[in-house]
Formats: sequence, C-alpha cells, structure tokens
Amino acid sequence: MDSPSFGSIPTAAPSDRRGEAGEVLCAAAGPEPADRGDVVFIAGFGSAIAADFAAFVGREARVEVVPVDDEGGRGPASLVVFLPPSLGEPGRRRLAELLDAAARRSVGFVGIVGTFRVHLNDPVAEETERLALALVRSSGIAARVAVFRPGLVLSPNSGVSRWLGRLGPLFPLAPGRLRTCFIEGEELFAAIEAERSGDARPGGTGEVGPAGRAMGHRRRAYTYLGANLAWREVLERHRGTSAGRRVATAVARVLSWLLAGQLVALAVGLLSRWFPGARPWSVRTLKPRSMREIVSLCHDGNIGRVRVVGYNNGVNHFGHRYPGRTIVSTVCCRRAVHAGPRVLKADCGATIRGAREYLGGRGEELFVMPNYSFVSVGTSFFVPIHGSSVDYATVADTACRVVLYDPNSDRIVSAGRDEGAFRENVYNLRSRMVVLRLYLRTKPKSTYYVRRETWKNAGADDLLAALRDRDAANVEIRQAHAASDTVTISKYYNEPSGPSGPAQESPRDALGRLWDRLEENPVTSFLMHALSRHVAWHTELFLTPAEFERFWATHAEVALRKIQLRYIRRDGMPHSPFRDEDCVSADLFLFRFDKAAFDGYLAKNLPNVRCNPGKHSN
Repeated sequence: MDSPSFGSIPTAAPSDRRGEAGEVLCAAAGPEPADRGDVVFIAGFGSAIAADFAAFVGREARVEVVPVDDEGGRGPASLVVFLPPSLGEPGRRRLAELLDAAARRSVGFVGIVGTFRVHLNDPVAEETERLALALVRSSGIAARVAVFRPGLVLSPNSGVSRWLGRLGPLFPLAPGRLRTCFIEGEELFAAIEAERSGDARPGGTGEVGPAGRAMGHRRRAYTYLGANLAWREVLERHRGTSAGRRVATAVARVLSWLLAGQLVALAVGLLSRWFPGARPWSVRTLKPRSMREIVSLCHDGNIGRVRVVGYNNGVNHFGHRYPGRTIVSTVCCRRAVHAGPRVLKADCGATIRGAREYLGGRGEELFVMPNYSFVSVGTSFFVPIHGSSVDYATVADTACRVVLYDPNSDRIVSAGRDEGAFRENVYNLRSRMVVLRLYLRTKPKSTYYVRRETWKNAGADDLLAALRDRDAANVEIRQAHAASDTVTISKYYNEPSGPSGPAQESPRDALGRLWDRLEENPVTSFLMHALSRHVAWHTELFLTPAEFERFWATHAEVALRKIQLRYIRRDGMPHSPFRDEDCVSADLFLFRFDKAAFDGYLAKNLPNVRCNPGKHSN
C-alpha cells in the first residue's frame, strides 16, 4: 500500500516502492534508530494529507523505514490510517493485511482519519468509516481507537490546497453565501498527535466539578471542522500576483457582474441535493442524528467552531450570525417518551409541537404552551420560552432534570433541578455545556375557555393586577400598537366562567395558531422568516414592576406595532433574568426603520432593562 515518507515529499521515493511491497514507514521517538520506544505507522492510501502528517510528525520524531512485520522496537506502536474517499475490495484487502501485520506488534493506538462527510448524509463516507472500524475489530488489535472527521484540510500537499492554488484568481465568481468548513493541516495534525499521546484528554473537572460519567476513550469519534469560511475569502488568499492571474481575476469580476457566480452557487446547491459527494462544497448547518454524533461535534477541540441550536429560529427568524462557526441543529434528535408518571423525557431536538402531539395522544399536555410551537425543548434550557400560564411561566420552570455534555471535562452529567449543574447552567448563555435531554413535568389534558375583555386607558397597576390573577389558568394582554388607547385582556379558564368563548384545546390565540400554520408550509415559512429578518424587528423585554410602570407611561413615544404582555414569577436561578423579582414580559414588534428611535427610547427611559437574547432580532 502507499506509504508516505517522513520529512520532504519526494515524487518517486524508494520508500514508496517499499510500501507497495508490504512495508510501511514509521517514526521512532527514541534518540537512536535502534531505540524505537514510540513508533508511529502511517498508512496513506495515496493521500497527500498523510504525507503532510508524516512531515509534521517527522519534525519531532526520529525517522526511519522498517518493514511492517519488523520485530524491532518492543515498545508500544501507533497506527494512523488516512482513509480514501471509498474503500473498495482492493482497499479492504490492503487495509486488512496492514492491520493483521500490525496486530503482531504491541499497538496501543489506532487512528482512523476519515471525513466530515459522514455528517452530511453521505452513504459512501459512512460505509467507508464503518468498514474500516469493522476491520480493526476483526484484526484483534486491542488498542484505543479514535476516528477523526476533519473538514476540508488545508495543508501543503492536500488536494484542496492544490485546487485553491489553481482557481484562486477566479475568486470573484464565488458568492459570499457559498461557504464550508476549512481546517488548517497543522491544527488537525496536532489534534491527532495529542490524542495519540493522551495529551488531548481533559485534565480538569469542567464546569460542574467531577460530577457525571466520563466518556470512554477506547472507541471515540472526534470531528474537527475548522472555521466555516466563504469560498470567496479562501480563494482570494490564493489569488496570486502574476500578470496572467491578474487578468483572470479581471475576467472573473466581469463575469460576476453578469451573475455567473450566482449560477455557480445554484449549480452547487442542485448537485448537493442529488450527489452526496458534492455536499462538502457548501456547508452552513449540520444535523446530527444521534447523541453520540452530537458529542463527536462538541468535544473540547471543536466546540469553539460550532454553534449548537435547536430548530434554528435564531438564525432563520431573528437573523443571528455566528461568524466562522458551523451551525449544529439538533432537530434530528427528537424522540419524546414518558420517563415516569407525569414526566416527559424529550431529546434536545424535540419540538414543543412534537411533545404536544405525543402527550395529546396519551391524555396529557405541557404546563407551558408558547404561541409558536416550532421551537426545540433543548433551547428552552438556555433561552426563556414562555406561554401565558399562571403556575409556570417558562418551559424551563417545568424541567425537573437535565442531561448535559460538558466538553471541558468530557463528561455526561445528569442533574436534578436543585443540583448545581442544573442551577449554574440554566439560562446561562456563556456555558459551554450542551443539552442532550430534558425531563419536563406534565399534567392531565385540559380544556380551555377564554374570556376576553377590552379595557380603555388602562393604567400599569390595573394591568399588573390582571396579569397576577391566580383564578385563571393563563393570562395575556395585547395592544395593537403603542398609540392605541385600548388593550385586550385574554384570560383562560379550565371551566366555563362568565361570558367565555367555545372550548379550546390549548391556551393560544389565533395569531399563534397562524404562525404554526405558516411554518408547516415550506413556502410560507420561507416568506415569514425572510420578512422577519429583513423588514421586522423583534425583541422581548423583561420589566420589573417599576420598569413596567415607566414603560407603560412612555411607550407611546415609539412606533411599536405589537405589544404582548405576560407575567413571569421569580425563580431564584443564578443566571435567570427573573432571579430576584417577578417580571412582566413585553414581546414587541416594530419595523426596522424605527429601530434607531427605539434604541434612543430605551437609553432614555429604560437604560438597565433586560431583554431575551434568544428572541432578539439581529
């Protein structure tokens, strides 16, 4: 098999011919060739990246060529295999022969370097990785096994770097929206070496101390995506300065004015739908399909390169941006089951809507039902998501247990509501913890009867009294726009009371139900989110009673187009915006051209007001 040499990369080195004859190269870390105490075998299958890794290791290790079945060097050896794009029958035989030969040595570590294409629903990449792991198991090698899934590798001899060098002058043709994951070779190689030597294992106790179950290291997968960058930016770095390249850049710029680059982006998008091999060309969002896959993306070496989200309303609806990061959406991890009487166990990606449908078929419901139900349960642990319930203000108020992954300590942590890991992380947007599962209290399914009243020239004290009404199950107040002198108060009861309307299945108004219907259709969903990102401005303020009184007396100064009020009770959680006292939630809508005036209004009247960071337009 192909065996890259250490040090320089010759075009036709004798060591390559020996590799094809059944020998491999190794690095010996001992001071002399005869003292091979730490041997690294590298199998490249023709990969230029393997050759660059060999050069990287060769800078610190003494280099020599030995047959794979050489009995010299009794110390533990390591084997690092760079997988080809696909592993056909000849490749399987060659890998099996290498593993059988390696099994006759004392191999303490096996590294499999694959590709991040396994996260893109690429069946060929998944099958290649699966076959390689199966061959390692069948070889009988009792060693630590680590799978590395890098993004597009930028190293001196990688195929990506070669193509960037050729196409660099054409960078104007690449639209800014066409982007993917690029990792520097040095970063990837350092990560492989750290894992091989054991230096990559977290040595601290993480954010929650030594609590939780440590992740095993005998069989692990680590994804290293690198930065999420626009092709245009990366190509421009390779544009070159020769006269010919400058001419090519000028021609490409003219073609970009004719929208040729947009056609390129459209072609890439269509190809990625039909051909999995084209999907790495354009990557913004990954959707892991299991908890193990989430952990592989969120370990300590990669957590800074991703942003874990649920249904991704922050990006799609509010226009949040995370430069250089890849979005990891948990929507494919959406199982919801009962964990006991009146307790729902929901995976992080399960939506409120999915939980409602599951519970509805069993005669139960959630205590809190937000107007817009396409939001993930896991999001509610970090972002206050609330309905109009009097007993429980937010979804997190009904959580009795959470399961977290701590990348700092590489542990799975399960914590009850009164335990430190729960309290220190709920609503803590600076936490690096990743929610895997949430346990929510439920209740028997109820019927709701709404009583609506219209009040004119209502004062802040009157509205606070209405919001605090404990006789109703749910209370919310709406004002059509800031200049209006009327408000509509909706109180939901579980029994008919007074002039109430017909029975409803959930305490949501017609507008909330409309949002869900719009989200169900891909076309209307796209239009709704696009209008929100480019035309509307959303924010939610958490007002203390004193701040609410000031807000209600002055809010007519701003052209607010919708105001929705709900009451949130003090919860005492360290990072909660309602830690110390009850608050009024003011959900506000305005047009973007009015935002400057709104910012000035806040600076003048409510300089210290808190807002909901997860429900705030960018």
